[in-house]
Amino acid sequence: MKLSKLFAIIALIAVLSLTLLGPVAAESTAPSEVDVPAELAKMRDLLQESMRAYRQGDFDQAHKLSRAAYLDHFELVEIPLRVVNADLTLEMEYRMADLRTKMQAGAPAAEIEESVRSTRDGLLQIEAMYTEVGALVPALAFTGSFTIIFREGLEAVLVIAALLGYLQKAGGGRQSRRYIFLGIGGAVISSVATWLLLRFVLSIAPVGRELLEAIVSLVAVGMLFWVSFWLVSRLDRKRWMEFLNARSWAAMTSGSSLALAGLGFTAVYREGFETALFYEVLLGLSARAEMYVLYGFLAGLAVLSVVAWLILRAGQRMPIQKFMTAAVSVVMLLSVAFMGNAIQELQDTGLLSVTSLVGLMPRLPTAIADFTGIHPTVETLAAQAILLAIYIAGGVLMWWNGRPKSLAANAENNPNVIRGAA
Repeated sequence: MKLSKLFAIIALIAVLSLTLLGPVAAESTAPSEVDVPAELAKMRDLLQESMRAYRQGDFDQAHKLSRAAYLDHFELVEIPLRVVNADLTLEMEYRMADLRTKMQAGAPAAEIEESVRSTRDGLLQIEAMYTEVGALVPALAFTGSFTIIFREGLEAVLVIAALLGYLQKAGGGRQSRRYIFLGIGGAVISSVATWLLLRFVLSIAPVGRELLEAIVSLVAVGMLFWVSFWLVSRLDRKRWMEFLNARSWAAMTSGSSLALAGLGFTAVYREGFETALFYEVLLGLSARAEMYVLYGFLAGLAVLSVVAWLILRAGQRMPIQKFMTAAVSVVMLLSVAFMGNAIQELQDTGLLSVTSLVGLMPRLPTAIADFTGIHPTVETLAAQAILLAIYIAGGVLMWWNGRPKSLAANAENNPNVIRGAA
């Protein structure tokens, strides 16, 4: 009997515990229902507006916006984050408090920008805990990396093939070829050194990182724009080969080994410099997918090695125009992505105004938005649309200019067409 009473008491306690602790359990699970990526995105928008207000001298508004980012949004994220990573939660509180303190003290804009960047880096770290990269960003990173090394490398191979062919016709011996290849090796090493130097300069430059990244991205856009159109690229390569032919003749007549090595260096380093610049920007786009940039580079290098062997050693004729057409299409899309991110970085520094389209268009996940450059602001989308429109208009114009020539060629090859037209 006593045992049954004991069981009854235990059952009563269990029922009371479930009744009393039920709301507590519901409250403890509520934070997991917070849309962390959405709250972090709103924080980034407020920090962007805050930086813009600070550069315009409205310190009070800048402080209010940064405070709203913390109170209205980070405090919602803080509850589930504290369970996952208490140290990062505390670190973010310090970073945001430091930002508000500097704003109240009227610190220079460069210091505020550095604090905003530090806070934004923390937000990306938090978002990585609550979102998956998925398959799209790695695929885009791999494709972009493969295309860059293959396109730039293929153009270098074509230049080398033409250069060696010219030397052979001009009577250049095996020794001349040896010095040419020494120069090519030096160009490859110098290209890697250029990339490392570029990374070092970006890390120590006294200018804000966003501004530097925006400048590098805009330079990359300009270079990608230049090499994108097949006709422009072809005309440029023609002038480039005329220059190399003149240099080849001067080097051979002088008999200088240094001149021949410099010729090989010049032929390749131009492509290597472009490659170093493009990969620096691509790595900035490929957050959490950097290894796929490496995989794409290695795969492109492997395919390029086979193609180079077929062209230089086996003397095979390759469908170069098809390769270049496919590569240029990807390069154009990459330049559009670079443009969007360059404008976004200028907005992050407060140097450009922000006209938000949040609520009017869906916001892409951060990883995809960073790679494609598609951000919900009028300025970024307008810049991308203008660049894309130029590409489309240029492609249509080139097609239109080539159309009468093809019709004339068909007419010459078909006498019946001429009679019919007469």
